[in-house]
Amino acid sequence: VYFSKDQVLGTKDFKIAGLNVYPNPTQNSWTVKTKNIKMSSIQVFDILGKQVLSLAPNAVEATIDASGLKSGLYFAKINTANGSSSLKLVRQ
Repeated sequence: VYFSKDQVLGTKDFKIAGLNVYPNPTQNSWTVKTKNIKMSSIQVFDILGKQVLSLAPNAVEATIDASGLKSGLYFAKINTANGSSSLKLVRQ
């Protein structure tokens, strides 16, 4: 199989319509919303890349419970039928 230098293997990060997360930073939980696309899964990773939470909301709005997480920076990967997008999350 031959790939030109312009082709990249892997998943493409794209903008999910109306993707919003609040409050950020948070002390208790984050609310994640999209405009009209159902989120099939949400994965939360710490700064070392270790998955610390996983949700399967199958909805346009979800709550990520941060109460069991230490203060710091996290990354959420939001997956939909159309693709995925990543967000930075801050736990105070």
